[in-house]
Order: sequence, then C-alpha cells, then structure tokens
Amino acid sequence: MNILGINGSIGWDGNMSTAIQGFGEFWVHGSGATLIMNGELKTAINEERFSRIKYDGNYPKLSIENILDYNKLTKYDIDLVVYVGNCVSLNFELKLNGYIKDKLQEYFPNCKVEFVYHHVAHTAATFYTSGFNEADILSFDGAGDQELQLNGEWKTPHLKFSQGKDLTLTELTTWHLDELPMHTSLGSFYGMISVIAYQNKMNIKEDWTYTGWGVDRETYPGKVMGMAAFGDYQKIDLPDLFHLERGRQRYSNIEWEDCFPELRNSTEWLSISPDSLKKFKPEDLAAWSQHQFEKYLLLFLSHIPKKMKRDNLCLGGGCALNILANSKIIEQGIYKNVHVNTAPNDDGLHFGAALYKAAEYEHKITLPDDIGYLGIPYTDEDIEVALC
Repeated sequence: MNILGINGSIGWDGNMSTAIQGFGEFWVHGSGATLIMNGELKTAINEERFSRIKYDGNYPKLSIENILDYNKLTKYDIDLVVYVGNCVSLNFELKLNGYIKDKLQEYFPNCKVEFVYHHVAHTAATFYTSGFNEADILSFDGAGDQELQLNGEWKTPHLKFSQGKDLTLTELTTWHLDELPMHTSLGSFYGMISVIAYQNKMNIKEDWTYTGWGVDRETYPGKVMGMAAFGDYQKIDLPDLFHLERGRQRYSNIEWEDCFPELRNSTEWLSISPDSLKKFKPEDLAAWSQHQFEKYLLLFLSHIPKKMKRDNLCLGGGCALNILANSKIIEQGIYKNVHVNTAPNDDGLHFGAALYKAAEYEHKITLPDDIGYLGIPYTDEDIEVALC
C-alpha cells in the first residue's frame, strides 16, 4: 500500500502576507509530504526545500512531484492520501464541506482520502520514531486544528497527553484553547512574548498584533530562548500567567486514583496589555517567559497520576523545540528517558499523519537508520548547477 501524507493549503494562498489583519484565517506553515510504501518509510520532505520560501505553507506540489519521481511512482499509484491541517479556520471549513477531499481525489485519481487531526499527527511522529515499546506522549503547541468531541462540539486542542504501546496510541487527556479565558496556551504565550521581546531588543517599531502569529512566531522563539540566558526573570514584577488545577476527568477506560491536572489562565493577567510588557528589558522578559514555560510544563508532568505514568516520555508539537525545558525534564528526574523526533513542529505533520495510517493499515512501520535524512539526494551535477 502506498500512503502519502500531506500538509499544506489547498484552495487558497497559504503564504498570505502577515501584514493583513486577520491573516490567521489563511496563514499555513510547514507544508510537505511523506511517502510510505508497504509500511516502509521511503521519503519525507518539506516544500520550502524546493520553493525556497521559508515556512512555505502552500500545497506541496514540488515535494510530491520529486517524491513520486524519486520512487518511480505516478499519481495513479497512490492508494491513500492522508491530510493533516493547521489551526486555520478556512482549512476547517473546506474540509467540512468536502472541498479538500474532492481536490485530493482529483490530484490522485485512484486514492482514498482520510484526515488525521493535528495533535494526533504530532503524537504519532514522536512515538513511532522513539524506539520505545511504551511511553507517555505529550503534544503541545500554540493550537492544533479543530477536533470533533463526543457531544458533537468542535474544539481546538493546544495540548494532548497520550500513551503509546507497540503501535497503539491512547489519548488520556486534552486541553482545549476554547477552555482558556484568554485563549493563551503555553505555546501561544511563548510566541507572543518572543515577538515583543525580540522587537523591543531590535528596536522594531511594528504593531505586534499583526505579526505575533505569523512568520515572526516561527522565527523569534528560538532567538528569545537564547536571549533568556542573558536575563533575570526575577526582575519581572508580573503575576504568573497560569495556574494548575486538579480534577481533569479521564477520557478513556483506563483506571487511576488521581485525575490529570489542568492548566488555566491566571485572572490577574486580564488587566495586563501586551504593550505594557515593552517597558521591561528584553533579556529579562525573555528569561521570565522561559521560566514561566518551564515552570508550568514541569508542574504538569510532575502531577501525572502515578498509577499510569511510564518511564519514557515522547514530546511533539512546536513547544517540543524548547530544548532548555526538555533538558530539565531529565535533570529533575521526572522521566528516565525523553525522545523528541527530528521535526516535532508543524514541519513534521505530514510525516506523523503518514506514520499514523501506516500503523493502522499495515500494522507495521519500518524506518531507515538515517531518520533525520529523508529528503531527495543530490548528485554531483546537482551541486555544480546550484553553485553556478
């Protein structure tokens, strides 16, 4: 069975300028494609490698063409297309009304089309590459795509905690953006502070509200994570953005004595505007942001019910790129082993979606040894042309 995982906009310009107010309805990032043949991972690549557009979110036409050509396949040879989306309202509407499915079946005439939720793809990507027989799995970011609930409502997760055993994934608890009074998750909070701190440091006179959830959100957090080493979080006189509550109800039939903790926004933050944060030294603000992120991530992981906690932890989602926080999970002995896949952010969505369906249909997944090098190889002639 030939399975093709895809992430990217279909039916609109996924790279719409972040200078346009309301761009969050359109902007997509990390588009690409993954091919699995008879349970064996063959090729995975992102569109930006061919288009040379950083964070390219458009339909991965070039990626797909190169993957098919390299593996000596045509569009008629694809049996299953797995599509996974970002947190984009237009994407959600086009999926619901059947547009995306119709277009994919037009592109691949012999295929079946299925959808995988955003955080399910992140979860599969990190667990199936871990080498663990069983593990706890945390997927967390700014927000995923909308998921249908048992009561018929659609909600937007920003954190999903699951467990994996062999090829089986079991969701245990999910935090939804809709349940936060300020719609501020760990990921969205860190992104917002990163934009403010970086623009303040670089003296960029730009309204953060137009850029806080676009290309800047993808660019600045890594820089600000480094900047945090030069600041002092104790110099920031602000209340904590979050607090942890007990009592989250279980979602599955697994029994344990205690319920999961739940992250909530602090009400003290309702009166604080983003502009007021610009008065702080950017290095200190970066350090405070990192401290807040680590504090509440570690609090959550430390309160996983002991009866069901595993020794291994797999991390996925954009927040899993925070290597400072990841290292403290090990340092504090919360888990014995921690795994992060090579593309935990949305660049790896198509990869995770394909793996998820391979496990379902093929009941096996065969990975190459060089899991970090899954793109198209370059010949000496290709390199010479590029140098000219």
